[in-house]
Amino acid sequence: MVDIAILDHLSVIALLMVVLIGLPHGALDGAIAMHLGAGRNISFVFQFLFLYLLCGFIVVVLWYNFPPISLVVFLIISMIHFGWGDANSKIKLVSLLQIICHGGVVVFGIVYFHIDEVIPLFDMLTQRNSNFPIQLSIYIFYAVSILTILYVYLIYSMRDLRLRLLELAVVWAIVIFLPPLFGFAVYFCFIHTTRHIRNIWMEIKTEMSLKALITQASILTIASWGMGITAFYIFDSGDLDTNIIRIIFIGLAALTVPHMILVDGFFRNK
Repeated sequence: MVDIAILDHLSVIALLMVVLIGLPHGALDGAIAMHLGAGRNISFVFQFLFLYLLCGFIVVVLWYNFPPISLVVFLIISMIHFGWGDANSKIKLVSLLQIICHGGVVVFGIVYFHIDEVIPLFDMLTQRNSNFPIQLSIYIFYAVSILTILYVYLIYSMRDLRLRLLELAVVWAIVIFLPPLFGFAVYFCFIHTTRHIRNIWMEIKTEMSLKALITQASILTIASWGMGITAFYIFDSGDLDTNIIRIIFIGLAALTVPHMILVDGFFRNK
């Protein structure tokens, strides 16, 4: 059994936040797909759903066959996805630094500052082969820290980016002072998710009513919860804590990859 400190009351609250608040933001992918033309006819709708689910299925299969590598890839693409969502500069170099610095501190800062708590979590996700993901995360965090110094130096005089710089300072504080799962949940739910929902709504509000958006997102969210509950029983490891961590985070990976392809690959570049 994993040390109970890993899933204490605050950690359970954090995981509930991720599932109940953070996960639904990905359910807006249906609305994004419609916005990009997938809703032109029923054939396109089924093609989108098939490819989305296929992508997620491939992620799960790869994770169960190559867990350490899969975790590393998931951490890196999460850094890119989070950072891309936070980046707002029109200057390419600054935007790239924002992606690395904002996304990097969330993902790899948590590993660095809470390594003793993170190792058991990574062990659950990698079948106790967490050494490589842990070591690489530390090295990447060093690089992120150095680039953050450059980033602060470059944008300190840019008045329009000072608010985003303040946000980065808040994220650093969250990462350093809050427990790892709770710190991640606070960022994921109240910074990443709220910004994503606002940006999507501003883009599609002329094409879809708020009621229709909520209805569609609710259906996809409930479907995701249903798949998670089903997977919980299918992939029973015999340990409740391990089951919960694996289902939530491998499930997030399975949803993040198609979500990132859709949002970062198509929506942001349309």
